[in-house]
Amino acid sequence: MKKIVFFIVFGFFIVPYLFVHLGNWLDVTSTAKKSDIIVCLGGGTVERVRKSTKLLEEGYANEFILLGESWYNQPYIEKHYPNMKVIVNNTPQNTKEEVYFIKEYMVQHGYKTALVVTDPPHSRRVSVLNKILSVSGDNEITLRMVSSDVSWWKANEYYKDKRSWETVLSESIRIVYSILCYGVLEKLGVSCV
Repeated sequence: MKKIVFFIVFGFFIVPYLFVHLGNWLDVTSTAKKSDIIVCLGGGTVERVRKSTKLLEEGYANEFILLGESWYNQPYIEKHYPNMKVIVNNTPQNTKEEVYFIKEYMVQHGYKTALVVTDPPHSRRVSVLNKILSVSGDNEITLRMVSSDVSWWKANEYYKDKRSWETVLSESIRIVYSILCYGVLEKLGVSCV
């Protein structure tokens, strides 16, 4: 009888609660603070580049790094910000490689703080990877997630928008994969594809 009551409570109350609040859980972005660098993650959205350049213009950092697929937004930067110092690295092919690059770059240059600009539902996975992945000397590094301000994202009502819903589903699966693959299997010496 206790098991039946548990499954009824879990099914009718807890699951819907988790479902409704999943958007807020995924979105760990916060307000920008003065930092050593601003990093625009790949993903191709011009919103990330616009937000990153705006933060740079407002003096949140003196250096701007454009990673992964965002490199093809370089013409936008060159057109609108011809004098801006931008470091472009299109080598990272995924979020894991981007986090490794950021950490290695920061350690190499003695940086302690970075503003990482990404889409809000992607911010939890970046944060998880930041905790799981490490490079020598990264123990004092702080990555602060900043929203790209995409218009389609509404954390409280993600389930009402097809793009938001699909992104939440995709990110949830990728977070589980990242934890299992990079946080467990690779630490045990098993390589993930």
